[in-house]
Amino acid sequence: MRIIEGYYMRLGDTIFYAKGVEHPPGKVIAYPKYVLDPKGERMDARRRRYRKLFTQEEQLRYLREYYNEYLVYDPYIGEEVPEIPLDSFNEVYDPLKRAKELLASSKPGIERDATDMILDLSSGFDNDEIGISGSLLVGLHNESSDIDLVVYGEDKGRKVYEILKERLKEEKDYKRYSKGNAEALYKRRREETPISWDEFLKQERRRILEGYYRNREYSIRLVRQSNSYGSKIVRKLGEATLVLEVMDSRESIFTPCRYAVRSLKVVRGPETGRKVEFIYSLRERFTEIASEGDVIEARGEVEVWTYKTGDEVTLLYLGRKGDYMKLLWSRDTMIT
Repeated sequence: MRIIEGYYMRLGDTIFYAKGVEHPPGKVIAYPKYVLDPKGERMDARRRRYRKLFTQEEQLRYLREYYNEYLVYDPYIGEEVPEIPLDSFNEVYDPLKRAKELLASSKPGIERDATDMILDLSSGFDNDEIGISGSLLVGLHNESSDIDLVVYGEDKGRKVYEILKERLKEEKDYKRYSKGNAEALYKRRREETPISWDEFLKQERRRILEGYYRNREYSIRLVRQSNSYGSKIVRKLGEATLVLEVMDSRESIFTPCRYAVRSLKVVRGPETGRKVEFIYSLRERFTEIASEGDVIEARGEVEVWTYKTGDEVTLLYLGRKGDYMKLLWSRDTMIT
């Protein structure tokens, strides 16, 4: 079984999630998401209480305290990451299997809404590559939980994206985030992604992979399944704040996401930032933010990827606390 973005795993009593699509052979890069806590707000089928670790900072602290033996420096990633042997896990939660189980059932509430959403977004094609992730996957959901979907494969992902665009135009079951309903999401994210409320709202108004379905928050990750682990060495050159023009955003809808850019100005950081050709992130929050022709400001880590072929590319990696993207100018009148 190949475990990638969207899958969850249980190690002892801790529930981890897989990060990204590039993983070492026989291992998975995974972070803790739900941990046992007698005061936790989540409850599993055995009536054990869990709490959610929301930020990457919380997750890393927990790893260092309880699972430090799995933290290793990986030259193909360019930093210290948790690499856990697949045979260490007590249980694997498969998003596709979980979706099939719910599609075959007739449970009401959030489970019914999640399956209705899958059926609607797969209109005209097979839904075998659409899965359920998050709390619904691991049985820690309640009626106020989000619907987290994951779509595997580039073709299926683009099809779902086009259908979702049409549904949002109808404004029936689907709605974008707006000034009236995005405040809670902003509060959850502002600690790690420091942009203003107005800047955040501009971004969310153009995004479609997050929003509301039948008054429930939803998020959808589109995941391509290629695995290029080991094909490159990553060197980190330092944090930078850059002004960039977006040249191509076709890969910005996927997780991991990528924007082809042209560096216009180094606001802060190494002058190597002038050579940046791409923005890259494993985090869903950076998808869909900018389109071709937009001018953005972004803060992240300048990296050089050196491939086994000898080719090199310089990029800005976004993913750590304090990293952000914000629009400075756009041709989209809804944004300016």
